[in-house]
Amino acid sequence: MNNKYKIVFIDIDGTLVNDEKIVPEENIKMIQTLKKNGIEVVLASGRPYHSIEKYSTQVGAIPYIIGSNGGIVANFVEDKKIFSTNIEKENALEIAKLIKENNIYFTVTISGNLLVEDEQFSMTRENRNELVLVNSLEEYLKTNDAPVIKFSLMDDKKENLQKVRKLVLDRFNIDATEVDEFMIPKKYRKAENNYKLPYVMDIMPKGISKAKAIEELCKYLGIEIAQTVVFGDGLNDIEMFNVGGYKVAMGNAADQIKELADVVTKTNNEAGVAYELNKIFGIE
Repeated sequence: MNNKYKIVFIDIDGTLVNDEKIVPEENIKMIQTLKKNGIEVVLASGRPYHSIEKYSTQVGAIPYIIGSNGGIVANFVEDKKIFSTNIEKENALEIAKLIKENNIYFTVTISGNLLVEDEQFSMTRENRNELVLVNSLEEYLKTNDAPVIKFSLMDDKKENLQKVRKLVLDRFNIDATEVDEFMIPKKYRKAENNYKLPYVMDIMPKGISKAKAIEELCKYLGIEIAQTVVFGDGLNDIEMFNVGGYKVAMGNAADQIKELADVVTKTNNEAGVAYELNKIFGIE
């Protein structure tokens, strides 16, 4: 087995799972094989902490996860936070007000949970058990001191999110991701209200990204950045690709990701993760 690389970071949506949000059996077996051979495997996602746990368990209780696009790094097996950051409460309240004034659908990640308002609740049935429903996000933020890790905004017009992005960047010492296209499984495009909102943007603390999280976890584990492998498909993976040792873009990845990659593998529907890991590590 090739032992040049010590750790593998894998995005979830559009990468680890197929369009049906199922982890292909080939991916599960490959990750378990790497684990048996002492290779660390880390799931790195824009999802909140608790939404990632089920996938980590499914692929073999791999301990380390990166959630909220780098807002939190944790060992979920030991329920231990390794690195996390948050938006100051005063800023969070002003940001929530600004988003509401612009009539944008949004969710808030607090600690490891994803919060939504009842009247906005229109996620797919598969995701509903991962959400916490509140009557008012603004009121919740006022009355609770739990750390706000990020805001996720969705809208049917790209320019609406770009407008809010500019307002946030001008007013706060904070980061907002580029507006990305929501990766929508075909079977949900017309079936669920939420998927009429095809554009997404995250608002997070300054300097937070999957790349920062990778650096923090590698430092914690004593692994060199050159010994990393990263898999991704979306624009929120760009910074991860800028620091990763060996970069693998999925066949279904955005063009910007493919341009940064060392190799483009098969799609998420073809178990591209397992296919490329087999080539990288020489597993028979």
